[in-house]
Amino acid sequence: MRILFSTWPAHGHLLPLLPMIRAAQQAGHDVVLASGAEGVAEAARRGIPTWDVGPSRAEADADFRASGVNPAALPPEERMPAIISGMFGAAAFRRAGNLVPRAEQWRPDLVVHPITELAGAIAAARTGARHVVHGLGPLPAEAWDWFGARYPELCERWNVADHILGVPYLDNCPPSLQDDAVAAFRDRWALRPTSGEVLPGERLPWDLSTLPYETTLHLTLGTLFFGATEVFQTALAGLRDLPVNVVVALGPGSDPARLGPQPSNVLVTDFVPHALLLPHCAGLVTQGGAGTIVAALCHGLPHLILPQGADQFVNSARAAAAGVATVLPPHELSPATVAKAAGELPALRANARAVQAEISGLPEAGAVLERLGG
Repeated sequence: MRILFSTWPAHGHLLPLLPMIRAAQQAGHDVVLASGAEGVAEAARRGIPTWDVGPSRAEADADFRASGVNPAALPPEERMPAIISGMFGAAAFRRAGNLVPRAEQWRPDLVVHPITELAGAIAAARTGARHVVHGLGPLPAEAWDWFGARYPELCERWNVADHILGVPYLDNCPPSLQDDAVAAFRDRWALRPTSGEVLPGERLPWDLSTLPYETTLHLTLGTLFFGATEVFQTALAGLRDLPVNVVVALGPGSDPARLGPQPSNVLVTDFVPHALLLPHCAGLVTQGGAGTIVAALCHGLPHLILPQGADQFVNSARAAAAGVATVLPPHELSPATVAKAAGELPALRANARAVQAEISGLPEAGAVLERLGG
């Protein structure tokens, strides 16, 4: 069977697809990952066959800035729809122009894509392939109102019927965290998420046994908001004097020296895979991306969330309501509040481990793929 995976070109959008990609490869299927330049580079690093079908994330960002839309000038309730329509929605038209001809030539049997990347849906419709939509964790219930706003126009452009809400939706959000993620989809299939994968030969850049304390926390702002140096500095000011080790991931390509000298209990690098680091941690301090929250829960870890933008305020509220995270919004962020909140993380550990057990009971990717006919 030929299986086409298509995704928005960002690390946090590719990683949730990996369990299905690996299950398909292990079953002997012919797999291709289609994305923009950043997604192609990450997939190629993992040995996954790729199609570069831009725009890249950088190009999509530039197109959105050139559109003249100023989210800051809009009422708060209009900002997210405007950003998603102007960036993800617009990019789908460009990506479909590159993706559909290649798909029509290759003739996939199955197309898998998240709701953030709708060119894949058009490729499925044009080729007659079976079609499933992949979840990204605790997305808001109304997420389809945002991401699907331009889909009817996209269908009209390519002369295909709009049946997307009836196709299987692979829901990789733990039910305790949210039971109605992207609620518009009618045919929902549970799927066990993971925290990523460890590649052959991939190792931590340090020996964590040399750190001075028994407890280690992981501090990161993910792969999109990592430029917020002042947030890192404030968080570290609150954490570095606690009796904990702090492992900081500044973001892909970042210079660890930008935070200056650190005490012996603080290690700084640009990027480290969650699957490699989280087994050594007792908790996380992060921006609260959907994938990061789920990755933490795959290891039963509590979370201090410092939301920065996008869907992170909604995600953090869901995690707090589930009792697995505490949240410090920007106006409350200070070294003192970070130190206090970090000290409260052990009280959330039992709840996080309960969700971890729930995740372990969800169907694995191989079983889901078999149910799809693979």
